[in-house]
Amino acid sequence: MIDKMEKFDFATLEMNDEQKEFASALTLITEGKEYLAAEILKNLYCESHDLSLRSDCAKILFELYFTKSEWKRLEILGLLDDQSIDKSNRLIARACSKSEQTTFSFLNDEICIPMKLSISGSPTVDVMINGNKKCFWLDTGAGMTVISNALVSDCNINIVKDEELEVGNSTNQNFSTDLAIIDSFVIQDLTIHNQPTLVLANDLLMIQNPKTEEIMQVDGIIGWDIIQHIFLEIDYGRKQVIIQKPQRKEGVENNLFFCGYPILKVKGQNQVPLYFGLDTGANKTHFGQPLLSKIDDLKIAKRMIHSGGFGDVKERELDSIESLIVNLNENQSINLHNVREMLTDLATFFKLDGVFGSDIANDGRMVIDYTNRKFELVFN
Repeated sequence: MIDKMEKFDFATLEMNDEQKEFASALTLITEGKEYLAAEILKNLYCESHDLSLRSDCAKILFELYFTKSEWKRLEILGLLDDQSIDKSNRLIARACSKSEQTTFSFLNDEICIPMKLSISGSPTVDVMINGNKKCFWLDTGAGMTVISNALVSDCNINIVKDEELEVGNSTNQNFSTDLAIIDSFVIQDLTIHNQPTLVLANDLLMIQNPKTEEIMQVDGIIGWDIIQHIFLEIDYGRKQVIIQKPQRKEGVENNLFFCGYPILKVKGQNQVPLYFGLDTGANKTHFGQPLLSKIDDLKIAKRMIHSGGFGDVKERELDSIESLIVNLNENQSINLHNVREMLTDLATFFKLDGVFGSDIANDGRMVIDYTNRKFELVFN
């Protein structure tokens, strides 16, 4: 039953009342109505005697409230003490609840910034951290903003002293981390105050090009915790990033939602619904195992591929789909070649059909408008 719901099949037969409630909450999440979903999940979490269901509710609720910095709600519900939630995440939430609230202030409605692509294909922009110029990745796949250990002393950043924390990467490896609060995080005419950030060892923020052995040191990563609060356009053709103050619009058809990871609703051949994560930090699109049962006649071959995440890029033998067509909407399809398999599940609860990397934009523009739950690909 649950394994079907994990793959977005909510019309499962023979459900009891609590399972039907849970399925309705999951449906609301995919519709971008997470506040309504949270109310249902909260009631199930507090009242259900089904321990497995309660655990799933806890994990999803934690993610929904964590990403919106609603620390008080986590505390009131007792989620900061719930053992089914990752301990480091609970410690981070507890520490964040004691710091001042993060604020965003825009000097201009539209900010245009030059962009460079890293050796791994990620968009990078210059930012000012406590008055020091640094280069950061724009990475929708990172749940939280990240800085290197070197930045802590360089930019006079305060570490929040707490118990030892751990954070995972895209290959299921865990690394120790600290939590810090950045007083002033400036992206041209956008100033963010009191921005929580994870601190990783310098060597974990180094990427080596496997072909040239060129090493790139990353100062930090702008994660989803910031990206969700801005209207973001990544123009790969013109090598620029445009940030705007988000504005709520009526009647926008949504195709983007969040559950531990930004997820796009797309369609495969025969209009079968598919769910792909969005990761601007990945240069290539990946497929997940659920996709294989939804689309017929896929040609799959094993290939040796350099893949992985921070701290773990190496050559691996992976399954690869020769050719895949995904429809973003009625008028737009994405043709993909040599789509490699995902190394780990990235969303909370859900098992994704794949994850889009920056290769889907090539010379075009990615438009991420999370305020209106909308993603677009525009080609000049």
